[in-house]
Amino acid sequence: MNSQELTSRFALTHDPESSRRTICGTDVIIHCHHYNSRIQRTIEGAAGIDGKKIFVRAAESVFSGMIRQAIRPGDSTAEKWEIAAALYSHLGYGKLDLSSLSTGLALGTQSHFVEGWNAGFPERKTPVCSLTSGYLQAAHLVVTGDPVSVREEECMVGGAKVCRFAVNRSRTEPAATYQRRPVPGPTGKPSTPAPSNIDQKKITEALVAMPIHGNNDGLLPAFNVYLANTPIDFYNLACFSFIEEMDRLKIGAAAKSQLMADSEYCGINTFQGIISSPEWAGLVGPMIKDQQRDTMHGIVAVSNALGWGNWQIVEHTPAQSLRLESRNGYEATGFLELRGKSQVPSCLMLTGAAAGIMELVYGEGSERERFGQFASRETTCRSCGGEACGFEVTEAS
Repeated sequence: MNSQELTSRFALTHDPESSRRTICGTDVIIHCHHYNSRIQRTIEGAAGIDGKKIFVRAAESVFSGMIRQAIRPGDSTAEKWEIAAALYSHLGYGKLDLSSLSTGLALGTQSHFVEGWNAGFPERKTPVCSLTSGYLQAAHLVVTGDPVSVREEECMVGGAKVCRFAVNRSRTEPAATYQRRPVPGPTGKPSTPAPSNIDQKKITEALVAMPIHGNNDGLLPAFNVYLANTPIDFYNLACFSFIEEMDRLKIGAAAKSQLMADSEYCGINTFQGIISSPEWAGLVGPMIKDQQRDTMHGIVAVSNALGWGNWQIVEHTPAQSLRLESRNGYEATGFLELRGKSQVPSCLMLTGAAAGIMELVYGEGSERERFGQFASRETTCRSCGGEACGFEVTEAS
């Protein structure tokens, strides 16, 4: 199958009103290797639960639908495997060698998650490609109809030349699935954005036009980080399941705090890479007249273009406070779709990232020293019945 046909099957569609990016019928969001490795570390590192299983099953359930959408009725078995491997690379996760799959072996020759762990936690030596295990389980299910268990036996993060995955065909556990309920879009009139010199529409159009997909190694280096197009449902299923498991241990609040901390670091790390990149200098840099204020608005505009949802700065006192509003944050919408109405706010990523952005622009010192200099809270949430999700960031006391 030629690359042009594969690319057409993986074509991106973008809804400017909702800021949603869609590939193979699946809404995706772009995060970098810093964030992806951090939330994996949080979920898999928690004592008393099987965090790796949460990660693998979330990947299996979500990617099975995505791969199925990429396949056509006339595709041969060999072509189906080719499509599955190509989609994995297109999304930015790395490169798969499935030539030995008939003997129960799959190989990963490049890995987004290995890059993330080596950047943030280089002391890690045990396998980290849990999402890949779930992806391979999904691919096997779609291509053959049979559920299998996939376990990473060796990983490049521990010094192996390639990541080796063993395929066990004696699995008795049913394949992971999930369902979403329809949720109406936001109603009511949005708040008026705070003034700035940033042309959000121009930024969105430029980033949507950029080829933000994997290169020949299946990796996506851009904005001084490694990006990946990850299904929104994967993040939501993994994080919601993690919190529910921790709630059973009576430490759900600590789990939420840690996920927000991961996002706060993401706000600092990810956007530090972005604002120091040539892409930022060429696209956003010429719009900046008020250095710090416009940088804040530019960061929010870029995050919207990357699929985070349509959130806006509605009030901003430089170096002191920030108020944002999100009309369709992927976490609140996802909670309503996957779990129903919530009793407490659901947008942990956006809450943490809001503080991290303020710390990046106005904080002082190293990344570790900036962390915690601002505090963020979600004041209203669509998952709780609010018209929109609201966030307030203030100097930490």
